[in-house]
Amino acid sequence: MQFHVTKMAERELDQIFVYWAQRAGVDIADKLIDSIEGRFALLGDYPFVGRKCDELAPGVFRFLAGDYLIYYRKRRSMIQIIHVIHGARDQAHAFRNN
Repeated sequence: MQFHVTKMAERELDQIFVYWAQRAGVDIADKLIDSIEGRFALLGDYPFVGRKCDELAPGVFRFLAGDYLIYYRKRRSMIQIIHVIHGARDQAHAFRNN
């Protein structure tokens, strides 16, 4: 199954990259983003591997990627990546400000 990354999730990935590039260097930031994005293909193959999060939004699942949480929905023939958020952040707040 294919996956699609929403514009919001793309912005969040960009913010993660910039944050880590400034603190630990571009190579570390690249590896982190590659690691997170590598999980997208896994979710495409196993869409129900994540934890259901209907309390945040109907039909949403989350999957752990290191210290980050990938939020996604299963659509007809694809996985829609909605958010990529650090686990320490207020998750409900991110969904309210979508």
